[in-house]
Amino acid sequence: MRIGVIGLGNPLQQDDGIGIVLVNKLNERKHLLPSDVEILDGGTGGMSLLHLFARFDVVFILDAVNFCRKPAESRLCTYDELLSKKTPITMSTHETDVLHVLRLAKELNQIPEEVYIFGVQPKTISPGMHLSRELQDAVPSLVETVVKKIVVLSQRKKR
Repeated sequence: MRIGVIGLGNPLQQDDGIGIVLVNKLNERKHLLPSDVEILDGGTGGMSLLHLFARFDVVFILDAVNFCRKPAESRLCTYDELLSKKTPITMSTHETDVLHVLRLAKELNQIPEEVYIFGVQPKTISPGMHLSRELQDAVPSLVETVVKKIVVLSQRKKR
């Protein structure tokens, strides 16, 4: 089983870059993850994600997601849960691309067996090259949470 961990975001839009920051930190801790996990920088998304998704059995997307919580709060949901929300969750500046590509992958029968979105509530997505203080302070804890979730997911899939 191949698990792809794909960070999305625009590091020039402050907290929108959290997905990229997290994949960079995960790469530093790759030794803690199972060998079947590949960590990738997906940039701001787009159609190139379609080819990335097709390579994996499970995809774990890391991204800034506006779900109206306190900055740096995180939430894990599946792609199906995201689509079934009566009130849509507003993802970052590339929301339409990510959801569109996932829908297209599903239509083409190239969507991974499981797709998870690990969303982090941004404080601001205005122009700037640094995360807000709230997100910066939360990065170590967010990385630990992601590592734990990926390890549990990998162990569950191997059973």
